[in-house]
Amino acid sequence: MFAFLDPLLIHVHDLLAALDDWVPPALVIIALTLAVRLALHPMNRGLAHGTVRRRDLQPRIAALRAEHGEDHRALQQAILDLHREEGVSPLPGCLPVLVQIPVFSMVYRLFTATEIHGEHNQLLDHTFLGVGLSEHLLTAGAGDRWVFLVLIGLTLVVAVFAARQMRRHMAQDRERTAALDPGARERLTDAQRAMQDSMEQMTKVLPLMSFLTVLAVVSLPLAAGLYLVTSAIWGLLERASLRRISAVPPAAPA
Repeated sequence: MFAFLDPLLIHVHDLLAALDDWVPPALVIIALTLAVRLALHPMNRGLAHGTVRRRDLQPRIAALRAEHGEDHRALQQAILDLHREEGVSPLPGCLPVLVQIPVFSMVYRLFTATEIHGEHNQLLDHTFLGVGLSEHLLTAGAGDRWVFLVLIGLTLVVAVFAARQMRRHMAQDRERTAALDPGARERLTDAQRAMQDSMEQMTKVLPLMSFLTVLAVVSLPLAAGLYLVTSAIWGLLERASLRRISAVPPAAPA
């Protein structure tokens, strides 16, 4: 799996092996994770501003609903035109998540493959706190499992805080949207109301996605776990920081 990356990874492998005398590969993984998340931060800030702008369009969207009534096709087109006119995407972006996939795939390959581009993978010989970076929880020695248990415990704490954070933010967003467009639900048709209820039920599951990181740390090599834990901690702190953008109270509707 991910063997197609080997022509590129052999150079990364050689660089990490050469740097080992000064910087252990485990620290390189952590530094790489932080560098990737830092590079994506401007994009995440832009998405946060886009969320606020979509929220502030709610009064105008309410006016469009009143104007078009039961003509749903005309209403959808008018809403799309409004978003295009304001330069706002009607949907939240997922590009920051997609960008991280190839980076994580690279880390996973570097610390699981016995060979990289036909050469012995020297990175499998490196350790973190005495535990091989390619080790798994179930394959590590009894005396080494404490490292995984600490990592899992840290990930679980982060996941709990992230889930609570997401639930709180989603509840606040619903309140602010309702303040911008009071009575919006009453104007929906039965089909639209049922669709909205289904979407709200789905969003209740989203906070639980934070716990997938815990399962990943349990099942993946230690190197991949270091990447995921570092990324999860960054994400928790970043969302708290970016919340100051969307926490600005919306203007009261005219």
